[in-house]
Amino acid sequence: MHIIIDTTTTQDQFAFAGVGQYTKNITLSLLGNYPNTQFSILRFKNKISTLDKDICKYKNVQQVDIGEYQVNGYKNDITYYSQVLPVIKKIKRKDSIYLCPYFWRNFPSNILPTVLFVHDMNLPLFNMYSQQSPIHNLIRKFQYWKTLNKSKQCKFIICNSQTTKNDFLKYYPKYPENNVHVTYLGIDINEKQISTDRLLPHDYKQRGYFIYLGGGINRSKNSIGVIKGYRQFVFKLKQEGVDKKNAPYLVIAGGKFQDTSKPEVAELIKYIKENELQRNVAFTGFYEDKYAYSLLNNSLGFLHLALYEGFGISAAEALRSKTPTILHKNPVYEEIFKDVSVLVDGLNELEVGNAIYDIYKNREKYQALIQKGYDLSQKFSWDTCAQQTFNILQKVEI
Repeated sequence: MHIIIDTTTTQDQFAFAGVGQYTKNITLSLLGNYPNTQFSILRFKNKISTLDKDICKYKNVQQVDIGEYQVNGYKNDITYYSQVLPVIKKIKRKDSIYLCPYFWRNFPSNILPTVLFVHDMNLPLFNMYSQQSPIHNLIRKFQYWKTLNKSKQCKFIICNSQTTKNDFLKYYPKYPENNVHVTYLGIDINEKQISTDRLLPHDYKQRGYFIYLGGGINRSKNSIGVIKGYRQFVFKLKQEGVDKKNAPYLVIAGGKFQDTSKPEVAELIKYIKENELQRNVAFTGFYEDKYAYSLLNNSLGFLHLALYEGFGISAAEALRSKTPTILHKNPVYEEIFKDVSVLVDGLNELEVGNAIYDIYKNREKYQALIQKGYDLSQKFSWDTCAQQTFNILQKVEI
């Protein structure tokens, strides 16, 4: 068996998002666990990849150049038909199978046995294909369905949760349900303390902080809900006579929140200023993965109020880091994390604020929940995910 994997999401703007992290980890785990299988990975020329550090360890992989880097966006089809597809046709063998970690880069299910990974059905559920303008949204909607409709030709579909599987089948009810498999993702986090002083306010050790990590800037992530809930928490402390300048910080981690040209980021900044929270809300900017454990483990609690998720890697990482988690009652969080987290209505700022307050005031109350969450997190392994994925690849009739 010869497996071709598109790894371009380890090089583009999604390299450090869930899509890119999945591509990186599933590729490395497959290479390491199946040394007798030959792999070819597609990548852009002269462009850094998150695979670069580790890929040289493996002898069962061929890195295939598909030409100059092209950003993931409106020109995906042009890139695919002019750069990617010709290379696929050139390297494919009789025993080749194509593993596609991200459908919007396009895939050859019409000419090659293909296994497609579907992360979520977020965009159609929220009619949010582009946040640039209504016209852009319409164009991207057409491109989205034009590409995803090719999934009907795929041998198998892999989803990262039962929720994603159910949502996929709502849109493709004629696709054989037995050919849609669920493989939970793994966690790649080093349980080791590293100083995060340069990322946090100078007095964070005295005041403490709650953290929002792993979020995005699209509206379904509900980043504004995190800040609104935190504001209610600060208000509750004020009623007790605690000055705002002594309240625990809200730390928002991630480089995406530095781009104030994005309307969603501008909205957050505006809300923070209007509510005079500039000295309470701290942005870390981009941080390397090695800091994630310390940022989470040293926090008073983790918030993630996304209205929809496919899996929730950051929530699982928070559990592994032994920090209490406050999550929105979206379907996948109820599927996976309901017994180990505080589930709230993320659109109800009073409810969110009360949950933050209770964790702050009653730390001991949550110790059993923290341990239960840590135990659950041990089940999320990239080796297990790779084994399940390889078993599905072996079922493909070439």
